[in-house]
Amino acid sequence: MASTIIAGLAVFAPTMVMAQTQPAQTQQQEDEEAAEIDEVVVTGSRIRRNEFTSSQPIQVITSEQATLEGLADTSEILQSSTAANTATQINNFFTGFVTTGGPGVNTVSLRGLGAQRTLVLINGRRVGPAGVRGTVGPTDLNTIPSSLIERAEILTDGASSIYGSDAVAGVINIITKTNLDGGFIGAYASMPLEGGGEEVQVSASYGNTFDRGYLSVGADYYERSELLFGDREHFDCPQDRVYSDPQLMHRIDVLEDGEYKCDFVLNSIMRTQLAGSIGPVLAANRRDGDFVFNSAAVQGGGFTGCDAPGFQHVAGGFNSGATPGPDCSITASPTAVRRAAYSVYPLYNDRYASRTAISPVTRTSFTAFGGYDLTPNIELFGELLLNRRESEQFSWRQLFPTVSPYHTNNPFGGPFNGMTNTFNGGYYVTPVALVDTFSRQQVDYGRAVVGLRGDIDLFGRGWDWELAAQYSKSDGTYGGNFFYNDRVAATAGLDALFAGRPFGASAVPGTPEAANCDVARLTSATACPTGGVNWFTDAFISNGQLTAEEAAFINGYEEGSTTYVHQYVEGVISGDLFDLPAGPVGAALGFHMRKEEIDDQPGEQQQAGNLWGQTAAGRTRGSDTVKELFAEVELPLLRDVPMFESLSVNLSGRLSDYDSYGENSTYKVGLNWRITPEFRIRASQGTSFRAPALYELFLANQTSFLGQANVDPCRNWGTSTNQRLRDNCAADGVPDNYNDPGSSALITTGGGVGILEPETAEAVSVGLIWTPTFADLNIALDYFQIDVDNQVAQFGAGNIVSACYNSDDYPTDPLCTLFVRDKTGGPRNNQILSVNDSYVNISRQSNKGLDLNVRYTREFSFMDLTIAARVSHILDWTQQVFTASAPTILNSRIGSPETVGELSFRFDRGDWTVFYGIDYVGPADNQPFNTTPGQEGGATVFLGQAAYVERGVDEYLNHAVSIRKRFDKWTFQAGIQNIFDENPPYLGIGSGATVIGNTPLASQYDWNGRTAFVNVSRTF
Repeated sequence: MASTIIAGLAVFAPTMVMAQTQPAQTQQQEDEEAAEIDEVVVTGSRIRRNEFTSSQPIQVITSEQATLEGLADTSEILQSSTAANTATQINNFFTGFVTTGGPGVNTVSLRGLGAQRTLVLINGRRVGPAGVRGTVGPTDLNTIPSSLIERAEILTDGASSIYGSDAVAGVINIITKTNLDGGFIGAYASMPLEGGGEEVQVSASYGNTFDRGYLSVGADYYERSELLFGDREHFDCPQDRVYSDPQLMHRIDVLEDGEYKCDFVLNSIMRTQLAGSIGPVLAANRRDGDFVFNSAAVQGGGFTGCDAPGFQHVAGGFNSGATPGPDCSITASPTAVRRAAYSVYPLYNDRYASRTAISPVTRTSFTAFGGYDLTPNIELFGELLLNRRESEQFSWRQLFPTVSPYHTNNPFGGPFNGMTNTFNGGYYVTPVALVDTFSRQQVDYGRAVVGLRGDIDLFGRGWDWELAAQYSKSDGTYGGNFFYNDRVAATAGLDALFAGRPFGASAVPGTPEAANCDVARLTSATACPTGGVNWFTDAFISNGQLTAEEAAFINGYEEGSTTYVHQYVEGVISGDLFDLPAGPVGAALGFHMRKEEIDDQPGEQQQAGNLWGQTAAGRTRGSDTVKELFAEVELPLLRDVPMFESLSVNLSGRLSDYDSYGENSTYKVGLNWRITPEFRIRASQGTSFRAPALYELFLANQTSFLGQANVDPCRNWGTSTNQRLRDNCAADGVPDNYNDPGSSALITTGGGVGILEPETAEAVSVGLIWTPTFADLNIALDYFQIDVDNQVAQFGAGNIVSACYNSDDYPTDPLCTLFVRDKTGGPRNNQILSVNDSYVNISRQSNKGLDLNVRYTREFSFMDLTIAARVSHILDWTQQVFTASAPTILNSRIGSPETVGELSFRFDRGDWTVFYGIDYVGPADNQPFNTTPGQEGGATVFLGQAAYVERGVDEYLNHAVSIRKRFDKWTFQAGIQNIFDENPPYLGIGSGATVIGNTPLASQYDWNGRTAFVNVSRTF
């Protein structure tokens, strides 16, 4: 009982995740039972009490409940709680996406406020961060094996006055299995019936309790196999899913061979752009746009009369509509022509199916817990956790070097250096190919705790005390393949063209690189492949394949390393000060001193910015130290008077001093009012804060890319009704019909040390608990509201540029200095080239909602029945980036449903247990956030035709069943998850949600399909 637990846990041990409530009983019964229970610490409080109910809204997940549901992964167990499930959680779904903590990280975010605002504890003590890359900060749930968990207690209320920074949205306290007496071996396996995504876990533990102490050790191995896009139909063949009517009755997707066309990222084409300053342009030979290999194509043929021998014209280009010359723009052609062209546009690629939808991972853990009584009143205790996570992701990406007209192999080149041109004039050509990528991570995490605890006599009363030190370290390596930026540029010849010299002029005459390689551009190699790199082969453009010599030259692989050290010392003493008529006054006092350090060292080429089309990153290194004092008092005010069976108030406060920014203080007031034996009200109000994480302070400049459509508000500004935007875009010289999709803008992100201030938050919760006397029924309804001010975040590249052009102070608004628009008149003229999007304090985020928890039990002569239900409903969730800007609604969107719930039925008869559970995800709709004013039903234009995009998803239900049989030492369990094989909802690629295949990237939905699982264990 020494570790932090929730009072009266026996009420909930056999149930699903529930808010803390209490069975109906008289005050005398409560007193009698309380006298038989040791004093414990309630999560969210430091004061040891023997109360049966908490003034805090707490949910509990037991290991038994997770086992009955067939869950073996800590991430799945915690992320499935309704307090977390109203927002998408970061897990192994996010292959190829940038995540805080690096690839393969699994985190939990309560109320959707962010994993960095959810504090995770083990036995009441902070868990040090783990992960890779420069943004390590939140707790990586990979480090906590599920076999270690006895239960998880989720405090859904702010608690910075008790636990310090990060406890803004709530606290998750994982209680471990420590005092074992004997051995345990267990094996778990889950097998999706369609194959892919299998899970295996094997765990073993042994403990011994002796006269003056205890010692237990355990080992755990977990492995999850990859699930590929090609393994499930809801990933395969992504489609537009557009309709001709608002009711979505008549689908108008383009057909290909009689089937709806598979859409995907642009690939397997050659995109041309006229090098207009080079030579005369003959009208009959104008060739702008996108071309594909087609041996049947002839000069002047095809949809628009712009085919060339061996090359089919499939889309209009950058200079469509220019004169002289024919207009090769598909956009300006009749709808029938555009649809016909689109039907053969090579979007889908078989390589798509090889991407991992769920990334493979293996984890190995070792744990040890021990305690020894040095004296009858002093115990020496310790904890040890060692964990290794190995994960990898396989994906693909575009490779699209812009190749000079000088290039020998450019089929659309000009008559330069004796080259034979296909068309008079000469074109830059961008071959767009799809190439394979992969990344790997290994994270070694260690956490050690050592301390003393005991009891002493103060003021004639017994007080409990504890002094503990913790040290944790995450040591990770990460690696992946890349393309050398300088080598791509050198073999494309574009730099030589801009420098005004013939391609290859800097090479030594007579050497192979003199033909197709600008050696002056090379910084990481001394020689090119023989003949350079031919970017125009069918093998490369259609299949992303280079020759062995070319691939060895262009491709690279390197690793980086990340360490994160988290260490602190904490002491607390608690007991009763004196007695009031309603009971003793409890108090707790303590201190906390913590230091954290991060050191991320990317690979050499990444630090040099020599990764083509990928992020560049410098070394992120920094530390912070905090010193804190905290206190808590519980005052029993009334007892055994009309309308006040009991009434108590809990007060807590904390003073913090950070090296990085200075001092901060928080407080919290809690009310626990038992009106009658049947009704109880609990309420709290307080403040929380979050100090900027180390990566938010010290992150070295990182770079990423964002498409022009997502960053530039001046595109087609002539059609805008926003006069301020029109005026400012015109003042910047952007044409009113400018709509160049262009190359992506470079986005730079860095830390804000010396600038950032801590976040502050206010949290309010009010709950009503009903425990009627006529039935073993518990109902709890809680209202919560959390407001985060001065939130540390990034404005977002799109927000920065948009705010500049919508500013009354344009062009002197400070935000206008954070991006660069090209004004050189070159190939990227008018494009946004770069945006500085470093961490800053933005305005506000607010989340308010309701939690409903119901539990009913009934004993029959032939079985025991337990019914439990839990629902979370978000009333309002908004984020405001600028003080003067309108709030952005975050709830009700796909991935952030307003309502989620769980319902379970449990039947127990002797050694048999049958469990049936239903998970509910409410409907969500992106339509309100994508409708353009004046367009009925949110109509868009699809290939010249009014179209309506599928942007909503219906409610989603997932059923599970399991059967368990206990023997003397053996336990066998089998079950099925997703009994009815419910696929995740389908969406079009233009839905406004992040779509993977035809389904949203949202953790609320099951991607595996119907899955069988078994669980076998033995004690000894």
